[in-house]
Amino acid sequence: MESAAILNGMRWTDTEGREIHAHGGGFLYDNEYIYWFGENRTGRRRVSCCRSKNLKEWEFRRDVLTLDSSVKPVYYRTNLELEPVAADGTVSSQGAVIERPKVLYNEKTGKYVMWMHWENGRDYHDARCAVATCDTVDGDYVYHGSFNPIGYMSRDCTLFCDDDGTAYFLSAARDNADLHMYRLSEDYMSIEEQVKTLWPGQYREAPAVMKRNGMYYLLTSACTGWLPNQGAYAYSESLTGRWSPLLPLGDGTTFDTQPTFVLPIYGKDETIYLYIGDRWDPSDYHQSSYVFLPLVFSGKTEMSLSWADAIDYDPALGAVRTQTRENLGIRLKNCAADRFLAVRVDEKNGVSGVHVQDLSYTSQDQRWDTEDVRDGLFRLRHTATGLYLAAAGGLEEHGQVSLATFNDSRDSAYLWRKVELEQGLCRLRNHLTETCLTLTADDGESLHLSADGGEWNPRKGRDPQAFLISKIFGN
Repeated sequence: MESAAILNGMRWTDTEGREIHAHGGGFLYDNEYIYWFGENRTGRRRVSCCRSKNLKEWEFRRDVLTLDSSVKPVYYRTNLELEPVAADGTVSSQGAVIERPKVLYNEKTGKYVMWMHWENGRDYHDARCAVATCDTVDGDYVYHGSFNPIGYMSRDCTLFCDDDGTAYFLSAARDNADLHMYRLSEDYMSIEEQVKTLWPGQYREAPAVMKRNGMYYLLTSACTGWLPNQGAYAYSESLTGRWSPLLPLGDGTTFDTQPTFVLPIYGKDETIYLYIGDRWDPSDYHQSSYVFLPLVFSGKTEMSLSWADAIDYDPALGAVRTQTRENLGIRLKNCAADRFLAVRVDEKNGVSGVHVQDLSYTSQDQRWDTEDVRDGLFRLRHTATGLYLAAAGGLEEHGQVSLATFNDSRDSAYLWRKVELEQGLCRLRNHLTETCLTLTADDGESLHLSADGGEWNPRKGRDPQAFLISKIFGN
């Protein structure tokens, strides 16, 4: 089969041209195919499955779990509801929410076993895991119900099968503060024992586990809702033993993704490990897309992740080549609001100013270009309008920020300098006024210029002058 280019950060379609909905996905090799199971929130679907041999052409197989799936109780107590009834007797119009489905094949029972995160469709308070099984990899799965493992909350989750066939279920517990590791029973149908609590109180989610050369690796994200954050990994010589501290992975937003799986690609000369990430779109869940990136290892334990706009995968060789375009611009997140610097455009009056808005990967309003000038000074140009961020015109307006066409006579008003803060954050100081871009407290949406606040006191909350500058990747 010919090599295929995987375009990252895009919404993908299957071989029939239908959009792939398989978020929070898990992957499984079976009979020369790679099967992809993921959450699908369209209609009465809950988990969809497609398969591929080259990671580019995905054949839709079936909605393997729906609100109408068969249910069957098992030997431990579970709740079989897929359309939960509230205390007042009402039924959620959405039905149960299923997230992060993962599937393992059990050689002893001949069953394919799916574990997932379950919520009631009205709120996010039940925090249960759920189990389903099937005799075939892509058949109709029988739903066996949801429960709290050993009484604990269970949210973002994953499965891992070790070399000896022992399976483990990992999930976020205690309102995501802890990450629990459970050993499963031999049939993979129930919890046998909690064997580890990882990084208690550090609020980690989106776990993904892999093993390479006898070393275990675990990838996670921090808890920032739908917004991306700096991913991290850790390693250990024993799955249930002592793990390393968390180490940074990727850039400050993990290239606008959150981990869901690590997929090994078995080549002739070496095994390549692909980071599988979701690019969640907080403005529209159904606009969310996918990213596949090769993990790079150096030394015994060091792992790194770099961006690639496309991956060219050759199934015959098991080889992966990457392609990356030139800079596509930046976004600027104000960290006090967790919202992004944008241009307000009025259809009647045109551009009326700058503000902050919720992240949207499809919005052109949040895209900026930087133009380096000299000695660390740069201009900020709004990509769509071509206008520049500047201090307002007269001296009496120096507390205001504006968008304007570049004017050589006021060059200093357009120049900015980054004042570095901790954790990759910075302030944006205007060269003319020596004041910093600041979120206005009154409305939490508009921006103005004010004196540099110096070292921020965390007791005051988050810094309204702190910005995270992140590159735009893949769209």
